[in-house]
Amino acid sequence: LLAEQSPRKVQQWQMQDFEDLVVPEATEKTVMRGMAAFMKANCNQCHVLAGHGVNLGPDLTKVTERYKNLKLLKQLIEPSSEINEKYQTFKFLMDDGRLVIGVVASEDEKIVSVITNLLIPKQLTRLNKKEIEQRVKSKVSAMPVGLLDVLTKEEIGELLSFLQSTGFQMPEHLKKMHSHDHHGSGKK
Repeated sequence: LLAEQSPRKVQQWQMQDFEDLVVPEATEKTVMRGMAAFMKANCNQCHVLAGHGVNLGPDLTKVTERYKNLKLLKQLIEPSSEINEKYQTFKFLMDDGRLVIGVVASEDEKIVSVITNLLIPKQLTRLNKKEIEQRVKSKVSAMPVGLLDVLTKEEIGELLSFLQSTGFQMPEHLKKMHSHDHHGSGKK
């Protein structure tokens, strides 16, 4: 059932497929199509943009202050090429031999609380610091590889256009469709 609902893969995109990439101008049409691509590739499962989506990964509203065009695309195709410190994944080897992998939500002198599945951020695994034998930074991003594989080259260009159209706000009529977000909830 799930396979039927999820979009079909177009191909496994690599950076060399985009040497001639031209990001279309951010017209309303392009940006709307880019937003559709954002949803299709499930970016909104972990990222907030213009107040929509889930805040599990970096907020993308300011992403283009650091990345543009091919640099931004590289972050999407090779998520592990540069990892945001705040969303760094750690591996914890426990003294009973267990291996716990996740993002640190909080810690104090005694306990480290770890999110082991970013899609269930409220479910924390509490680790007693006395029982941690080793803590290692993972070189792998929590963001999965291959998210863009369901998009065509054109859709990827439109997605970048959408991400780069800073200050873009979702049109009012679309906001009303999101019943969970009555008045933008004022979150920054």
